Amino acid sequence: MSCNGDGNHIAANDKYIIFATSGGGGPCCVIPMGKTGRVGVGAPKLNVHSSKTSDFAFSPFKSNVVATASEDCCIGISVLPENPDDFKGEPISSTLLEGHQKKVDFVKWHPCAQGILGSTAHDGMAAIWDVEENKQAYEFDMGASATCLEWNTNGSLATAALGNKKSLIWDPRTSKPAFNFKTGFSNAKNVFHDNLDLFGVGGSKMGCHEYHLYDLKKISEPVCEFEVDDSAGMLLTYYDADTSMLYLGSKGGSQVKYFELTKKKEGEMHKLSLHSMPKGIKGFFFLPKLMCDWKQCMIAKSMMVFNDHVQPVDFIVPRKSSLFAGELYPATYAGAPSLDGASWLGGENKAPILRSMDPKKANEAVGGVKVLSKADLIAENKALKAKIAELEAKLAAK
Repeated sequence: MSCNGDGNHIAANDKYIIFATSGGGGPCCVIPMGKTGRVGVGAPKLNVHSSKTSDFAFSPFKSNVVATASEDCCIGISVLPENPDDFKGEPISSTLLEGHQKKVDFVKWHPCAQGILGSTAHDGMAAIWDVEENKQAYEFDMGASATCLEWNTNGSLATAALGNKKSLIWDPRTSKPAFNFKTGFSNAKNVFHDNLDLFGVGGSKMGCHEYHLYDLKKISEPVCEFEVDDSAGMLLTYYDADTSMLYLGSKGGSQVKYFELTKKKEGEMHKLSLHSMPKGIKGFFFLPKLMCDWKQCMIAKSMMVFNDHVQPVDFIVPRKSSLFAGELYPATYAGAPSLDGASWLGGENKAPILRSMDPKKANEAVGGVKVLSKADLIAENKALKAKIAELEAKLAAK
């Protein structure tokens, strides 16, 4: 494995797992989800860049589409086979998005709009890409390179923590920040806690990790400050809005602590427990909630990245009953777009599509919008032309 950049060093969904590896260009090892055992040097690799890969993200709406960020200043968009076992190293299609002047640090798909991707680069610029049109839609000068990139729940706002110890919150469709404030954190990570009307910033300060909660209506001072640990590595964060639980780890650290956030008073953090590991981790990644096994009362499913292997770690609430626990599983992110990219770029916002994890409601329609990509439209048009030609031939034969 090769751990480049400040990201999680791994991404996964219900079909694929991807992580960077060594070799010429920017190779990424792509294996089927659930595959175990040693991954040999002959494992299929996705290699669409000319330099090291620093970050990757699977589309939340299409499991076989992955975005990769690289030190070659480009972003790769690759379409993989629907069946992971069919991937032998060559994607079905791939394209490179060019526009950044220095290495790309982070890529993040929009949570609600189809085909919209955000990125930040070492040139201090953030960009919004219309992937369907293969072009940059918006650009924003952050003033410094970022150590994270996140969207809020409906994608109306984005945030980045900067190397100059400041944090930005902005509407990506404008050129001015809504909030630009100093946090004092090194290697900070920002998180939207929209369900609690809070905003979190964690990072290194005075030799230890701290996590602060802010009320966006009064951003000048944090409403809650919590000392996490005395580790020196970069902070790792994941927030589960369904349970209001925040998971915190650090690169090189051997513990993942989890907390419950509440809106009592102005905002509070309550430590729940921790998961200890025999070795320090390089990064972690939490899988979509729909992949959790409700029969085990699994509330989070993660993958921990070590120096030479990846280990799945499940977080389970012990229950004697095997019945569906509705209080643990409110309606969750469905992985379906609520609007098309053009509508979002035009200023429209919509809440994400949710679906129930109750097995009795498994067949209920999810809703959302059906968005066809340019490739889908071309294929559909080709099929219609073939059908027309067939009908014309039949008419001519009569």
